[in-house]
Amino acid sequence: MQLKKYPNRFHVRKVIEQFMNNKDSRSFFQEQGILIQAVKRKDVAKIGADHYFSRNKFLKLKEKIETEHNYKKTGRIELPKEQIDDLKNVLLEMNGIQLENDEEHTKVTVTEYSTGGWKFTIDYTEYKPSMIDLLDRTDRRVEVTVNYQKDTCSLDFDTVASNDYSKVTQIINYIHQKNNDLKLDFSEISLKMLSCEKRIQLFNEFFQHDHSPWRFEEIKKLKVKRDEEGAKSEENPISADQLQGINSAIIDGKNLIENSFVQGTLDSGFYFSMATMRFENIEDARFIDVAIEFKSRPEKCETKMVNSGFFVEEFEETVEESTVFEPRTQDDILFEFKNVLYQIFRKLLRESRASFSANGAEVKFFDEAGATRESQ
Repeated sequence: MQLKKYPNRFHVRKVIEQFMNNKDSRSFFQEQGILIQAVKRKDVAKIGADHYFSRNKFLKLKEKIETEHNYKKTGRIELPKEQIDDLKNVLLEMNGIQLENDEEHTKVTVTEYSTGGWKFTIDYTEYKPSMIDLLDRTDRRVEVTVNYQKDTCSLDFDTVASNDYSKVTQIINYIHQKNNDLKLDFSEISLKMLSCEKRIQLFNEFFQHDHSPWRFEEIKKLKVKRDEEGAKSEENPISADQLQGINSAIIDGKNLIENSFVQGTLDSGFYFSMATMRFENIEDARFIDVAIEFKSRPEKCETKMVNSGFFVEEFEETVEESTVFEPRTQDDILFEFKNVLYQIFRKLLRESRASFSANGAEVKFFDEAGATRESQ
C-alpha cells in the first residue's frame, strides 16, 4: 500500500464512524497519544478526524480497516470422491505458476500432509476503490481444505474478502479451459434448483434437525426474496410479529409450510433466502448465532458465524457475554452445519427428481454421509 494523497477530515470521519469498531479506533488514537472520552462512534469519529496524521499513520489506519473479521464466513464446493485425484494432479501441474493473462497475479500452491490429506492455497492481489485515498492493492490468500466424506469431497474455504469466493470459481473455470479432456463434476448448493416450497423446506428441515450438542432456540433474523431473476428481485426482512409466529411453529414441531405467514409468502411468489439462528450448547454455557445466506450476482451460499459467547450469572440474572471463539472451534461448528445443509439439499433434489449441469457436466447426487476432516 502507499498513500496517493492526504484524506480530508470529513472522509476520515466517515471511515472511523462507519467502518471501524470502537476498540480499533480507540487503540489507534491511543498509539498516537490521543485519549478520547466518548461513547458513541460518531463522537469518536468527530474528535479523531480533527487530528493530523502522517503518511505512515494513515497506512496504519488503513491496516486496521483491512483487519480480518474475527467471525468466520465460509463457502463450499463439492466434487465426487473418485475425481479428487484428478483435481489434485491438475493443481500440482499449476503449482506455484501464475495464471495466464491474469491481472491479479493469481497462483495456486498445493500443500500435502503426512497424514495423506492436502489443501490448496490461492494467492492473488486485490484492487478496489479505497476508503481513505490509499492505493488499494492488497495481497489476499484463500485456503481451500479438501475434506473426504463417503462418496464426495467438499472444498471448504473462508471468504474473508468479497472476491474470495469468485477466486475459487475462477480456478475451477481455468482448469476446465486448460483441460478440455478432463471431466470434473463440481457442484454448489443453489436455490434455483428447487421450487419455492422446497426452498423453504430446506430451511425448515435445517431448523428441525438435531444439531447436538447444539440446540436450536430461535430464528433471530429471516429474509424473504421474490422468485424472479434479475435486478428487480426484492429481498426483505420479515416483521417481528411474523418472525415470532414462525419461531413458535418451529418450536412446537409443526410443519412450517402450514404456517399462515409462510403460506402467504409462497402464494405471493416469495421464498426464504437468509436465516440467522440462535443455538445453545446442551453441555455447557456457550451460545452461537449462525447465519445461512443465499446470495446472487454471483450466486453463492455463505455459512457464517455472526455472534458467540457464554451465559454468565450477574446480579442474580443470566446475561450474555460475547466472546469470539477460536478459529478452529468456529471451523468445526460451521463444517458440521454445512454438512447438514448439503445433506438436506441433496435429499430435496432427489425428491424432485431434479438434475442440473455445472460447467457443462452432469452432476451426480450422493447418499448422505458423515465426514472426516484432515488435520492441518
